[in-house]
Amino acid sequence: MTPYYEDGGIAIYHGDCREILPLLKRESCHLVVTDPPYGVAWRGRDRKVNFEEMQGDRDPGLAVEATKLALRVLVTHRHLYVFGRYDWDGVNVGMPGELIWDKNLMGLSHDRGAWSKSHEYITFLCNCQPGKKGRDGNPARLRRGTVLRFGRVGGVKMRHPAEKPVGLLRELIESSSRMGETVLDYFSGIGSTLVAARLEGRRAIGIEIEERWCEMAAERLRVGDE
Repeated sequence: MTPYYEDGGIAIYHGDCREILPLLKRESCHLVVTDPPYGVAWRGRDRKVNFEEMQGDRDPGLAVEATKLALRVLVTHRHLYVFGRYDWDGVNVGMPGELIWDKNLMGLSHDRGAWSKSHEYITFLCNCQPGKKGRDGNPARLRRGTVLRFGRVGGVKMRHPAEKPVGLLRELIESSSRMGETVLDYFSGIGSTLVAARLEGRRAIGIEIEERWCEMAAERLRVGDE
């Protein structure tokens, strides 16, 4: 399996994560940070941006299906941060928790109701495979508040309809991994998790089904753009 991009401990694979995850080495990653399509056929518009529907965003079960496959790639008893809310019944994950990303500003929306959403949920999970002991302990810096305040990327600076601020992703990576470890993002989009991992001194693997986003992610990593 040949990466779309590979340099300095960062690799991007172009394709469906459900096909690529089974090909990755078992327990080769130490942390998952990923932002799946939410299964709501989202379209966002404001005066400055107009994004087409994201591929896979009509399948509400995609996030859970892919995460089940990712668990064999993640070291036992290590952590996952999955943006959004999902039903984890029947999945071998423990320590479920919920973080709040406070965007400081109202988000993009096609909903013209009285209230505009200014936050997103991040699900915190632990890979708890039955009958298996973890090879190493978890990083220590976990006792922190559940509200993370980072301004959203918006306006002309926004390159992807679900773009997350690199600072937010750095916070998650720093909290649940160590220098030199590998971060996995199987819905990697324009590579913000990969950029954050590099800035935090980690290795990273990204998987993205749309080639336009793979190319943008690769270019960000080539030029060192946040």
